[in-house]
Parts: sequence; C-alpha cells; structure tokens
Amino acid sequence: MAEVRSYIALIKNRLLLIAVARLFICWQNPDTTAFKQYRDRNQLTEWIYAQIQYPAASPTAKALQLKQATVSAWRPPASTAEIQAWLDLLINQGYTLLQSGDIISSTDAYQQAFEWGRQHSAIVDPSGVLEFILKPLGNNYTRLGDYEQALFIHRIALEFARELDDRQAMAATYSNLANTAANMGQLQQSLEYCREGALLADKRSATYGLLLSEQADACQQLQQYAAAKQSIQQSIAILRQQPASNQEAAHWLFMAYQQAGDIYLSTPTTAAQYYQLAAAMPESKRALRRREQARLFLRMGKLQLTLQQPRKALPWLDSCAHILLSGKDIRHLNIRDIYGEYTLLDLLFTTATAYQSLQEPATALTLYRLCFAAERELRHQYISSSSKETAISDSRYRYETAISLAWNSWQTTHDKAYQQTILQFMENSKSQLLWEEMQQQTHYSGNDSIHKRIRLLEQAQLYYRKEALQSDRNDSLLQLREQRVAWDLATLRKKIRPAPGAESEVSTDSILRLLAPRQLIRTFFTGNHTLYTVELDRNGIRYIDSSAMDRNAVAHFKQQYFEAGPQAMLNNPKAYYNAAYGLYTQLFARHPLQAGNTYLLMPDGVLSTLPMEALVTAPTYKPTIGLWPFLVKQATVSYAYSLRTWWLQMQAPANRQGFSGFFVSQQQAGLSDLAGVKKEKEGMMPAISNGSWYVNEQASSAEFRQALTRSAVVHISTHAFLKKDSSNAPHIMLYDAPFYLFELSGLTQHPAMVVLSACKTGDGRLVTGEGIQSMAHAFMAGGTPAVVAASWNVNDATAPLLMQQFYAQLPKQTNAAVALQQAKLSWLKDPGVTDMHKLPYYWAALSFQGNTQAIALHPSRHYWYWWLLLLPIPMLIWLHIRKKRPATQFSA
Repeated sequence: MAEVRSYIALIKNRLLLIAVARLFICWQNPDTTAFKQYRDRNQLTEWIYAQIQYPAASPTAKALQLKQATVSAWRPPASTAEIQAWLDLLINQGYTLLQSGDIISSTDAYQQAFEWGRQHSAIVDPSGVLEFILKPLGNNYTRLGDYEQALFIHRIALEFARELDDRQAMAATYSNLANTAANMGQLQQSLEYCREGALLADKRSATYGLLLSEQADACQQLQQYAAAKQSIQQSIAILRQQPASNQEAAHWLFMAYQQAGDIYLSTPTTAAQYYQLAAAMPESKRALRRREQARLFLRMGKLQLTLQQPRKALPWLDSCAHILLSGKDIRHLNIRDIYGEYTLLDLLFTTATAYQSLQEPATALTLYRLCFAAERELRHQYISSSSKETAISDSRYRYETAISLAWNSWQTTHDKAYQQTILQFMENSKSQLLWEEMQQQTHYSGNDSIHKRIRLLEQAQLYYRKEALQSDRNDSLLQLREQRVAWDLATLRKKIRPAPGAESEVSTDSILRLLAPRQLIRTFFTGNHTLYTVELDRNGIRYIDSSAMDRNAVAHFKQQYFEAGPQAMLNNPKAYYNAAYGLYTQLFARHPLQAGNTYLLMPDGVLSTLPMEALVTAPTYKPTIGLWPFLVKQATVSYAYSLRTWWLQMQAPANRQGFSGFFVSQQQAGLSDLAGVKKEKEGMMPAISNGSWYVNEQASSAEFRQALTRSAVVHISTHAFLKKDSSNAPHIMLYDAPFYLFELSGLTQHPAMVVLSACKTGDGRLVTGEGIQSMAHAFMAGGTPAVVAASWNVNDATAPLLMQQFYAQLPKQTNAAVALQQAKLSWLKDPGVTDMHKLPYYWAALSFQGNTQAIALHPSRHYWYWWLLLLPIPMLIWLHIRKKRPATQFSA
C-alpha cells in the first residue's frame, strides 16, 4: 500500500505541474530522444511520466500529445508501477482536455481512467480515484447537462468518501450532489444535500462556502429570493477569507460572484456590480478556466439584452465566442464548427435573439440553426434517457422562438424560403429521440467487433432490467451494473456515430415521394399560445397557417370526456358536441379535410392526446348521435410522429406472412378477467385463414416473442400497463409472465403490423417535443412499421365488433387506415347499436399509426382472382382459331 500511496502522491504532483504550466517542473524536461531510449529499454513507466512532463505550448497541444501517447505505447502496462502510471496518464489527459475546453473528450478520458481503475482496484488507491477521477468526471457530466449520469458518479464518489471516513470529501461530494439535483429540478433534494454537507464541513472552510452557494441557487429557483440573497452573501464572505494560495476557493468565489449577479438580476445595477467583481479577479489568483470566463462574458451579454441594449450585448457575446470558437467569427460559422456544450448552445441562441432584436432575421435564423445543431451534439453525449428527454423539453422554447421569427419573416416578405425554414424547424423539433431509436435498428446492425459488442451489451442491459424488476428487494448492485452497461453502450455508440455535419439527412422531397395518390400530410407545432400548421402533398408545401391555440382546452376535453370514462358524454351529449366543434374550428375550420383524400396527421404536444376523428365538423347540434357529422365521416385519418419517423416506417423491413393472435381473458396475479376477449377472437376468426391463435395458457411470453419474429400481424388482447399507471416498467400481461416493452430492442425481426386491442396502449406520458410515450411508440421505436392502439379504456362490447369489421375490411383495402375507418363507420351505421353507444367514447379509442400500406393480410387469397381472369383466355384463343378455319364437310 505504501508503494501505491507514493504513486497517488505522484498524481498530485503531476496535476500541479500541468495546472501551473512549467513553473513547478522539478526536473529537466526530456526531449523526444528520451522517449526512444525508454522505448528501446522497455521502460514503460519512465516513458509515461516523460510524456506527462513533456512541455507544450498550450493546453490544447498538451492534450493532443497525451492523447497520442495513449495510442503509441508499444505494449500494455503489466507491473504495478506501469498500471499506476497509465492511470496517471489518463487522468492528466482528462485534465488537460478540460483546460483546453474540450469537455467531451475530457469526459471520455476520465471515463477511461475510471474503467482502468475499476479493472485494477487492488492496486489503485481509492482516495486518488475519488479526488482525481470521480470528482472531475461527475462535474463534467454536470457541465454537459447529463444530470442522471452525474448523479450516478457523485453517488459512487460519496461511497468512496464514506469508506475513507473523509468528512471534508463527503461534504464536497454533497455539494456536487446538490448542484446536480438543482439542475434536475429536484430543489428540495438539493437543499437536503446542502444540509447534509453543512453538518460535515468546517464552518470556516471553502467547502462550507461552496455549500452555501449551492443553497442560494436552489432557493433562487424556488423563488425564495431573500433566503437566496442571504446564502450567497454568506458564501462570498467565507470564500473571501480563504488563503490566497487556495486557488480552488478563489475559483468558487469567482463563480459565487456570478451567481450573485444572477440572483440580483431584477436590480441590473447590482447584478452588474457582482459580474464586474468576478471580471476583476486576477487570473493568477483564481486558476482561470476558460469555459468559466466564457460564461461570465455570456452573462454580461444577457444583462445588456435584459436592458434592451442588443448592440451593447454583442461585444460581450463576441468575447464569449472568441473563447468557445477560437479563431471563428460567430456570424460565419458552419455546421462542422459546432460541438456539444451547453454554454455554446446558450451563446448561439442568445446571439440569435440579439440579431433578431436588431431586425436582422437572416443572421438570427442562421444562428438558431447552429444552436439546434449544438443541442443535438450535446444530447448525443448523454447516457440516460431522462437527461435526453429533459434536453428535448428545454429546447422547445428555442424552437418556438425561431419558428415565430420565420413566420413573421414569411408574412412580411412572402419569400417561400421562409416556409421551408418553418417546416425544417417544426420537423427538427419533433420526436428526435424516437427518430434516433429507429435509426439504431440500421446503424447497429453491422458485424464488426464494435457492433457485436453493442448487441452483447444490449442483451446484458435487458437481463439486468428484468432481474431488477423481478427481484423482491431493491438490489442496488443490479442497478449499478445496469447503469455501467448503459455507460459502456453510450461510449460504443459514440464511436460509430457520424461526425457533426456528416449525418445523412433525408430530404423532404424523398419523404413526400412515398405519399400515395390523394394522400396529404398535416403536421402541427403547438406553441404556448400559437398553433402552426403545414399541409404537404407530393409536390411540397400546400399551405402554412398560424392560429391561436388554447392548450388547456384540449387537455380538459380529453380528460373530461375520455380519460375519466363515458359519464360526462352520456350525461350531456350537447356539451360534448359543442366542445368538439370548438376544437374542430381551432384545428380545421380554415382548411377543412376534403372528402376523397386520406390524411396523415402529425400532431404535436397536447394535440398528441386528441382523438381527431371524434370531433364534429358542423355547428348545429342534432339529438340523434348516429347522424352527427363526425370527422371520421369526412376523411380517412392515420397518424405519425414526424416526417422522418414515418419515412423510416415506410422503409422498415418486416415479416410478410402469417397472423398470430394472443387472447388472455383469464388473468393471473389478481387481475380482473376480460369478458370481451373471447367474443373478440370468435368475431375475428372468420376473416382470417391459417392464423395461429393463442388463448389463455397458450398465450405465453415465449410464444409471444416467437410470434413477433415470424408473423406479419400480431394481435394482442389482454391487460397492458404503462408508466402513467404507476408501473415502473410498461408491459403487456401474458398468461405466464409480463412482456416488458424494453425487450423489443432485442428483436431482429418485426411484424408488419401490431394490433394492441388493450386498454390505453396508445396513451402514456406526454413528453414535450417527443409526443406520447405509449406502447405504440415502443413498438415503432423497435422497428414495427404499423400499429393500431387504443388511447383510453376499450369497451368490452365495442372492441369485438370493431375488430371483426377491421379484419373483414383489411383484405379489401390497399390502405389499412381505411379498414379501421370503415369499421368505425359500420358501428355508427349499425341499427343494432344503441344511439348512446354511438358516442365517440365507445368507438374512437383505436387509431392507426405509421405505414398504412405495411400489410396485406391475405396476399394468397387474391391469387385465385387472377386465375379466374386468365382461365377463359385459352378458350377464347381456340374459338378465334376455329372461326378462321373452313367449315368441315360431312358426306352422307
């Protein structure tokens, strides 16, 4: 252990050497000849430390040199000294990359250092791992905005600190946890971490001052401004008292000044004073990190915009850009200049708003595009899905701002280029995570070692998830392993992801060419108060419209009349009619759907929850419900999440033959039996020849997995559970076991269509910018081209008849959405159905999503029509020939 601790001391020495450049180099720097000598003598330890101490002109040059060293070593480390030296090399690489501003590569280097330390845990000192790996790695993830992963790293660090019984290290880690929790919006948890840390920290220490700063941040976000001001002033007072030699405390003071400026923004003069105090701190005193200096300049620019002084803001923003984009003019960037970091994203957006204020829309729109590119690059660095969802939601305001500018420019100039810009922004704002998940089906299908490793890790991830769900206790070890697998997967996926600007973009023209004759697309963007609508056909944009939008009215309509059951609709049909017509006028009155066309709708935001076919198209109420002018009578409607995801569904390979139906009426595990399931199966059977039918105990999870890989159509009628139902993992309840939706990612073959005749399979969490995270969404993400799903509880009496009609119509239609529409119209026309059961609650739950031409249920059934047509042809030919011959003479 003494030997190991001596190497930990070496780490500290090396980091100090790099932090203050060449001033503390305690022995002569070797030249490149020394590297060769060490190599010739097979002295790997000495070679590594020579690389670490070799001088460089800048942190960037040093980072490149150390990165090259990791790939130019002639053999892997073997001895204890070599293993420790290699760890030092990775740590220093991470540090210099951070100093140079390359936070993504820095994170990768620290991640490699952590993995190396984990592989050689018997040799590596935990205190070194805590101080020089876990702490900067967690902070890097916080800087990137991947707060879930930062939280994971900080919790590991806390365990290390507890094992070492290091109170100051524990207090510092609680500060990091508080910062991460606040960034995740968990403000009360952040305050709790601050309290935990304050109990451990010396009240005169810099760490205590840092904890007070984090406390001020949480109070500010909770709008407890008096408490925030008190905490930040106490923090500044403590940090000012620290010794001049404590550069870390000086850096925290530099950040506290900026935070104080943020807290006092309502008083711009006071805010500016605090920012100036930060700017006045000498660089030698605060161990300046260039990124932190850039954030200060950005804050100063934002302050000027708050004061409505965009021209005064620009010099500060240019100073920020000079640091983040060395040698580049922010007005003349291209996509390859962009990388993933929040400060850069924020700079681009802020500068765009400045030019928008200066009435320079072309420059502003260009900067908005680059801002969205930076946002995508940053999101690709995230590991956890929740961090990605948060990033998508946070980008919503930025997209709405950009779309509003493009709309106003279009209205002013009538330049059609602005129409294309609106469409581009709308499309790029939608279902980005679904698009990426669907692309993974193609990107990760190779056979090289990386792709094989990805598939192996995906299987491991499925295993750990299932084990964790099926375990009777909260197994933290399983959760830790699953998170580590997610980490490894994210790292490998980065390696095969195209560079910025190198991704293959799908052109709008390519997408629109897939439209069938008389098929139109209507895509929506739902802003805070404005709805933007674009209609497209095979030739491009037909029109773009903007109108007022009451999002609360839509949410209330869905909740009152559908999610809460049929009672409100039954008690007052006229009130429903008026509300439905009111929403129709908002969405379609200016541009009604035309009979004879089929419409592919791409709703957005709260519109994703709205059953469009249940709206009514005329203002006059009639007591006879079957005569109401429902939108379903006006045109055929299907749904998709976005243009790009629909394009992938149209291209997706799928099983072409076979039907498998799963019907579980007798439920296990205390669930209620489903009375309508048996009737549903009996109604469907006449319409389907050569199907495979799995009833109750036959409907096992194993058979279901097999059916997904071999059948063109998979029909499911059973209980289903979503996260919205407080289920930790959404699943379909088969007879013997649940089928978890995350298991879909392990499939290599997919049905052409999945029919989810179960309650609320089209419903789920509404994620801003992504849409409904439903079971239908999961099947589409897993590679299924078409899904039929229900947005609320399916009625036991309705579902069997609707499904019977749907499957009866399916062989007759080239468009599967027409088959579903006809099933609904049959219900509305059926004299055997009571008028009250013709209310939309009973028939409008099911919707068609995706590729309407993905399936021909009975392809073999059509062949005999061709034989009937061809059969007379030989007879006609024979008659034609006979007619031309001379008549045969018979003699008596």
